[in-house]
Amino acid sequence: MKLDGLDELWLQAEQRVADWQSISLRLPSAPGAPVTFTILSGGRSRPDLRAQLTLDRASGAVVAWQPYASQSFGRRARAWMRWLHTGEAGGWVGQTVAGIASAGAAVLVWTGLALSWRRFFAREKKREERARSAPADQSNISEGAL
Repeated sequence: MKLDGLDELWLQAEQRVADWQSISLRLPSAPGAPVTFTILSGGRSRPDLRAQLTLDRASGAVVAWQPYASQSFGRRARAWMRWLHTGEAGGWVGQTVAGIASAGAAVLVWTGLALSWRRFFAREKKREERARSAPADQSNISEGAL
């Protein structure tokens, strides 16, 4: 894959958002496919400070410009859900709460597996005990009948 012309496209992405902090480039899969830039203008990749710019590789023309405000409600909500789910929206307090919740979920999984393990082997033990005690009980009944 030739990377000719990416410098000019990168400069165009830099000029699109004046206060950008981070720009990432997704290389196209095909030679003539457009180039996509993700531009972050705030720290910690907040969803409302993220925009996506797609440029035609040959001409440098803007194929798509998608700042946060122009996205659909569903896409904006989905971006915030991940942000909230991981606790990033609440800073270190939110991440601590998310970590404690994750640890609690792991404990619940472990206790569920331990209980099922214990019940499975308890059932097997009861079957073995019944199998051992059944012939002895039948012999006592037959002796008493005579």
